[in-house]
Amino acid sequence: MVPVAVLLVALTSCAGPSAPAPSAPAAPVPPAVAAMLAGWQLTLPVPGSKGDAQIVEPATLSPPWLTADSSDHLVFWAPVNGVTTKNSEHARTELDRLENFTAGTGPQTLTASVAVAQVPTEVPEVIIGQIHGAGDISSVPFVMMFYDDGAVKAVVKQEQSGDAHTDLPLLPDVPLGAAFEYSITDAGDGNLTVTATFQGQTQTASTPVPAAFSGASVRFQAGAYQQAPSAGNTAAADDGARVTFSAIDVGTGAAPTS
Repeated sequence: MVPVAVLLVALTSCAGPSAPAPSAPAAPVPPAVAAMLAGWQLTLPVPGSKGDAQIVEPATLSPPWLTADSSDHLVFWAPVNGVTTKNSEHARTELDRLENFTAGTGPQTLTASVAVAQVPTEVPEVIIGQIHGAGDISSVPFVMMFYDDGAVKAVVKQEQSGDAHTDLPLLPDVPLGAAFEYSITDAGDGNLTVTATFQGQTQTASTPVPAAFSGASVRFQAGAYQQAPSAGNTAAADDGARVTFSAIDVGTGAAPTS
């Protein structure tokens, strides 16, 4: 007679590997959140298949890096010690627009309503919106909207390589946690316009599209692109940039006036 214990072992070994336990279904994405994410891919501060920052296409909520709060706002978290893209020194959690456009040839505007809750300790700066190179110049920044230790400004690169740039100051003192709006517009007539609005006051600045970018393929980006160096950084795990977007919109036209 075969002992019961041996029989059970034999039966188990013949049955093959057990099926994995079913995972819990993903929570449905609220319509307002889905609308903000439509048309974007997402860069995360974690390693992807090639070892550098992971790309999620199409963009979706990806806790803890991109979450939705109780008001259906998008909350971006980018730790200093996160993984970077191949050509950057700074970790980010950032949306990249899937549709490119040609700089200087037609009106294109990114508008957003944001609140910066946290900036890195070492370098208290975060880029919250961009026109960025695409296609052959996908590693080249162009127009960057900064929250810099309370000040909001835009930086326009003048060349595709090197440090030449134009600063466009907008708001001098926006406290952490305070809501404000910004826009970045390529007017399509050879000019760029940026705006920022805080407590009902709007500041606007304009500059020509640099020759180095006129006619180039570019795209919009928005999120939390923290500016402390990431490689080898010994920052605490909770050091980084946290930005909440209550609205993100891309349109083929000028920014709406306040």
